[in-house]
Amino acid sequence: MPRAVVKDGLIYPLEPLPADWMDGKEVWVEDNPEAVENPGTSDEWYRQLEESVAEIDPKDFEIIEKALKEADDIEKARMSREMGL
Repeated sequence: MPRAVVKDGLIYPLEPLPADWMDGKEVWVEDNPEAVENPGTSDEWYRQLEESVAEIDPKDFEIIEKALKEADDIEKARMSREMGL
């Protein structure tokens, strides 16, 4: 869901709106009390996340991808057995 701010009684998006949102589309807007109390909290969190991700060794990504593929293969085999294929 896109984030937005209220300024002078109007709502302004902080990021691009989804391509399928045409003029006249009705959308729901919810209050985010944390953002009001701590402006920039989300941006700071995202910046820290990106810094942390940049520090991950590429070899660790390979290990994770291998483990996910192995788990996927195991689950596919299990489902095939259950379905009698």
